[in-house]
Amino acid sequence: IQVPATVQAILAARIDRLPPAEKHLLQVAAVIGKDVPFVLLREIAGEPEERLRPRLAHLQTAEFLYETSLFPDLEYTFKHALTHEVAYSSLLVQRRKELHRVVGVAIEELYADRLAEQYEVLAHHFSKAEEQGKSLEYFMKAGDKAARSFANREAIALYEHALGLLTDDRRQLRAEVLGKLAVVTGHAADIDASLRHAEAALELYQALDDKR
Repeated sequence: IQVPATVQAILAARIDRLPPAEKHLLQVAAVIGKDVPFVLLREIAGEPEERLRPRLAHLQTAEFLYETSLFPDLEYTFKHALTHEVAYSSLLVQRRKELHRVVGVAIEELYADRLAEQYEVLAHHFSKAEEQGKSLEYFMKAGDKAARSFANREAIALYEHALGLLTDDRRQLRAEVLGKLAVVTGHAADIDASLRHAEAALELYQALDDKR
């Protein structure tokens, strides 16, 4: 569906008219995602709860955000997908990249005891931040998690993302990812793709003189 530019322009104008602190808060929320855990928003904003609550209440009144969950953790969601999109695009590209990096680091710290739940989210944020090492790490971990659950299509997409991040000199890791892709595409009954990935992995292992 093509949304008329005027709708986006109206939303952008409404966001621009917000007080600076509220506009900043909405933009930070947009980088976090369509669903915004309060604990994460508070960490990124770096302000006490008593300051954030009135601003969030005003953003709710203005119908930018609404509360979706109180238990076990307070969470907000963007009222409309288009609002999220316009708020996100109102940030300069470099600022978006920096905020994605900050969000990724905050998630690592806040959810350290259950980080596996956040692998896909971390891969997304570090990828947007162009942190190649971190995004590669989490795409691999997310792919492994999906493969263990036999979520084969999801695992394929995640491993393909990881493969796209690898430079030509990372032959050992490229062979490993191709081997994983050979397995999950086989489980997904895509035999042609499975054979193609396996042969590509084999070629790399032979070049590396890795007989095992």
